[in-house]
Amino acid sequence: MVRFARALAAVCAACALVVGCADADKVFDVSGTVTYDGKPIAKGLIFFDPDAAKGGKGSQGFANIENGKFDTAAQGKGVRGGPYAIRINGFDGKVGPEAPFGAALFPEHQFNKELPAEKQTLNYDVKKGSK
Repeated sequence: MVRFARALAAVCAACALVVGCADADKVFDVSGTVTYDGKPIAKGLIFFDPDAAKGGKGSQGFANIENGKFDTAAQGKGVRGGPYAIRINGFDGKVGPEAPFGAALFPEHQFNKELPAEKQTLNYDVKKGSK
């Protein structure tokens, strides 16, 4: 009986730890479109880096861009919400040797945005000549 009580207590403690950690790591999906000068980016990557300087916490979110669309639920990882530095890499999609996404359309583009702690849509246009 004592062993059963100890085992039950250990299971309860483990469950409480898992539930507590799950809440801390809850992420929300982000989907949307990314264009370059108004045209869909053929292939690319979008990264959501928590902005620690502004209190952002957690791990990086990311998604692949295909024909101008991305969805962290399909291929990637969502965000917790809060301040983020968002980085976009866009490519022409013409695969070649040592270029699995094709040629870069622009240098990595970055902007900052406060993201809510909820599922959301983000549409963004990288302007030609922007940094």
